[in-house]
Amino acid sequence: MAREDTDLPFGDAFSPKQLDTKDERGPLSVVLEMVEEYEGRPEEFDTAIQERFFPEDDGTRAKNVRLGLEPSGYQIVGSGFEFTSLGRQLYELRNQPDELHDRFAQHILRNLHGLKGIEIVDDLRAQGKSTTNSNVKQEFRDQYGFHIDETSNHWSQMRAWLSEAGVVNTGTHHYDIDRSRIQELIGVDSNEVIALDDLTDEQQSFLRALALINPDGPIKNSVVRKIAENAYGVDIDQSGIGRKTLDPLEEAGYIEWTHVSGKPNLVEPTDEFDAEILKPILDDLAERTGVPRSVLRKSYKELLEEMDEGNSHERGVALETLAVKIGRTLGMEFVGWRVRGRNTGGSEVDVVFDDIGPLFNRVQIQCKNTKKQIRSKHVAREVGISRMLQTNSILMIARGGVSSEAKRFSNRVMQKENISIVFLTGEDIKKLDTDTDHLLYSLEGESRRVHSLKQMDKKSGVEEEEEQSQFTKEQQALEKFEDELEVTETHEDMDLTTFTE
Repeated sequence: MAREDTDLPFGDAFSPKQLDTKDERGPLSVVLEMVEEYEGRPEEFDTAIQERFFPEDDGTRAKNVRLGLEPSGYQIVGSGFEFTSLGRQLYELRNQPDELHDRFAQHILRNLHGLKGIEIVDDLRAQGKSTTNSNVKQEFRDQYGFHIDETSNHWSQMRAWLSEAGVVNTGTHHYDIDRSRIQELIGVDSNEVIALDDLTDEQQSFLRALALINPDGPIKNSVVRKIAENAYGVDIDQSGIGRKTLDPLEEAGYIEWTHVSGKPNLVEPTDEFDAEILKPILDDLAERTGVPRSVLRKSYKELLEEMDEGNSHERGVALETLAVKIGRTLGMEFVGWRVRGRNTGGSEVDVVFDDIGPLFNRVQIQCKNTKKQIRSKHVAREVGISRMLQTNSILMIARGGVSSEAKRFSNRVMQKENISIVFLTGEDIKKLDTDTDHLLYSLEGESRRVHSLKQMDKKSGVEEEEEQSQFTKEQQALEKFEDELEVTETHEDMDLTTFTE
């Protein structure tokens, strides 16, 4: 079935370019009239489509047109090949092509991941990447975990339908996106989407719960909080709800709230709050990695400045973004957070990525936003976590640098365990905007260091050679007199339950 191939709507042959017709209303109007004629008779519809559009084909493309109309496609007909409520609306507009294409584009943007695709195009531009079909599909995978077949052209067909409504151009890798048309169709522009993306998980969940309730008037904030916590798995602090949740949402224009002494505060959605628009957008945002687009599109220099000068929330978001940008630059797939920067005042973040290639590798990225150097206790903590998360590699990003005893400790661990530990510093991060290859060069150097530590005996390949290398002697000498060099600190108890997808 179509959904086995892609999480985007199936549309192999259901596109304006493939359904060539001389009818001035356009191919969608013609196909809708054919659906009306053959409702409940899919095989006869296939035959009619083949005769009208693909007379030289074996029937495959005609069947694909029908699949594009069904639930696995654009949801115009149901499983019994009868109009859905959307399909009936579109059919009634068949003689008004402008209104027809607008309504169809609105459905694509709101309900079929079209807005995700538009925002992905801007993400690619911000990263300096080409907006090719293959890159857009890869971003769907990276940001939303979509399964999309390598040969799928479903995004191209979706773009073609959006073009019929003047949302985006077609026929070129260069995108001209009409933001005013998007705002007309879905009631919100890109800046508002990004503003929603900047809200915390708790604030977004509160809005999603309020949209779910969609009250006619004021409602107790405690009721909204409980629904948000139960439906979306967040923990909203009731004692600080005014300062942390209600005030920011009121500032953003989504709610008005009233303090009631001795009783739950009252919350009321504003005119800007539209449950039918707001909830789908928030649901889309909840599927992403959790890093706001507004910061994902920032430079490394801007992120470092925010980690120095921002408030605790801004430092946390910037640190999270840094970790995700590094992982995505290396072509890895986001798995989840263990510790988030916004929960640690912007001082620390742990994130896990999977490197899915010919050989599977799980990578644990730990970022520390402090002026102090990483010590052995920090390395020991990550090694302990790696055993629970089954990671093969640990990448530690230390703005303050790495102490010599931390490097010695990591060397001893790598000699004894099946794990790699590599480091990046703040100086490395500063170079990434102007020297995009510096990340790979730095990590390649670290990989060579790991390789030298893990070399097997040249004679047997597995047995430990009797005559120790000079490197091993040096490491053992340092280990023997480590107590006299300095006191090794023990690492704290670790709670692994905060790791979430």
